Amino acid sequence: MSAQFFGPPSRALKNHLSTLLPSSGELAPQGEFSQLGTPLAECCFLVVDLETTGMGAGAEITEIAAARYYKRRLCGTFRSLVRTRRSIPPRIVALTGITNSMVLAAEPLEEVFPRFLAFWRADHPDSPPVNTLVAHNASFDTGFLRRAAEQLDAPLPHALTVDTLAIARLLLPRPFVANHRLATLAKYFGAEKPTHRALEDVLATVTVLQGLLDLGQGAGLTHTQDFRVLQKVPRQIRAKRVLGVNLPERPGVYIFEDEEGKPLYVGSASNLRTRVGSYTTVGEKRRQMREMLAAACHIRHYCFPHVLLARLKELDLIARLNPPFNRASTRPDKYWLLELTDEDFPRLRLSKRVERETHSRILGPFSTRKSAERVRRVLSQQWSLRTCTQEISPGAPADSCYLEQLGACLAPCRPQNQEKYAQHLTQLAANKSAAELTAVDTLLEKVRNLAENEEYEQAAVIREQLFSLLRAGAEQELLAPLLGAEELIFALPAPHGGWVYVALAYGKVVGTAFTCANAPKIAIDQTVAALAEVFPVSAPHFLGQGILWEQLHVLAQQLYQPGTRIVRIRGTAALAWPAQGMLSRTQLRETLAQARKPYSFQL
Repeated sequence: MSAQFFGPPSRALKNHLSTLLPSSGELAPQGEFSQLGTPLAECCFLVVDLETTGMGAGAEITEIAAARYYKRRLCGTFRSLVRTRRSIPPRIVALTGITNSMVLAAEPLEEVFPRFLAFWRADHPDSPPVNTLVAHNASFDTGFLRRAAEQLDAPLPHALTVDTLAIARLLLPRPFVANHRLATLAKYFGAEKPTHRALEDVLATVTVLQGLLDLGQGAGLTHTQDFRVLQKVPRQIRAKRVLGVNLPERPGVYIFEDEEGKPLYVGSASNLRTRVGSYTTVGEKRRQMREMLAAACHIRHYCFPHVLLARLKELDLIARLNPPFNRASTRPDKYWLLELTDEDFPRLRLSKRVERETHSRILGPFSTRKSAERVRRVLSQQWSLRTCTQEISPGAPADSCYLEQLGACLAPCRPQNQEKYAQHLTQLAANKSAAELTAVDTLLEKVRNLAENEEYEQAAVIREQLFSLLRAGAEQELLAPLLGAEELIFALPAPHGGWVYVALAYGKVVGTAFTCANAPKIAIDQTVAALAEVFPVSAPHFLGQGILWEQLHVLAQQLYQPGTRIVRIRGTAALAWPAQGMLSRTQLRETLAQARKPYSFQL
């Protein structure tokens, strides 16, 4: 294998590599030579790649490949297909080209895995014993290897694990490469394009490994121990630790600001000093946070007696300041509600503002118009509602459409159907929660039938409708008691003793109070009485007027946490009822959320 994979690094890349070197002030006392590890020139690498039937503990290995790599040359390869107990999904067949007929003729894992371990441990005449295991996105491959070792009671040999994906992210950050997939890195270092077959991908990883080792020399990469040293935070980021050294160890809100005092990022924490300090550690791997720290010059903070108040203040500041590094900026106007209109012949309508008196006829909130429109369509179909926007007068005909002919609408545009439509809507409005649950069961049955018939694309469409409906229904049931409460005071235990009191009216925080630890009962009663003087509060005309939906969700979640106590409540149903309706379908929501996650083939 050639020693030259690519041209000399550019000046910009050389400058980047120099930032990874430790500064003189960071050098540790001189230790023993054994602490350096094996020199990379004498290191024998075992490069591994697996093909599997999918992700997770239930997936199986379909192919194992490995190569011993020593002093820039291959010293042996291993490759074997593995017979699986279950069929390979079609999407995996399309990706790897490994079919069920191919693995059917292969040996089972019980026979292949010992041969793989024998290749790993073998005394090869051209190389010393393996001391470093290499893979691209190593956590994926090592996870399957560990599960196989436990299943077969065949422990893996001890070796340092090196992830070429993690090393590439340090040595070759964007924009030096477009991304850090194996195919992109292989092209950068002049290797053959990987094909999602195990041995071809192993050979591509070998080339990427050697290219990274060559680059790493400019960052002080000479021994195996240096792989761990490279994981340290660059100097310009470590220098930002001084920003948070004087912060208190209390709950609060922190704001990173640039040299002109403009906010860059807003966050909240139960311990300000610890949280801010974590941004300058190895654990912080988000690229946008590194960019934010590079521009940050000051930190402004506010302390609160409880992290709940800090979280509420954080959401308020994000909405008002709109800092550039807060991805999900809170905007009061981005949420949508689905309303059953109060017309002669009602229909479902999307709206951002609905009158408070009609809260029993709404569903939501929805974080996007797309999800709200998705639920509007499916419920209109399930409930045979009209979707037209024309005004229909009792006893007078109006323009009809194809939905009447398809039987998808009870068609109040026809005078002979108006009485039937009105009765249907009266019954629907009186039993709206039950009708929503019926729609959920109907959609769930559709998903199952489509999946059984292998109509996966259509099943995914119905699954998205079902997920949006379930999530919106659960949100409504969770938030409705707070939105309807004329007076609500609840207490939270403070971290260092005492109680924090929060007063709400129609979902909006209208007052807070705090009592210290061991306060006498008379002092507590006086505090609550003083806080209650904020009531009564004028009822808003529109539902959720003047509030942030994210804040309301945080408050609703807190109400059901252990230790929270309701002190005073008026104007809403009890908050302590058992979960019912869509809120009780927790397992189904979690299953759908897991199913919506994209299956990643990234290497």
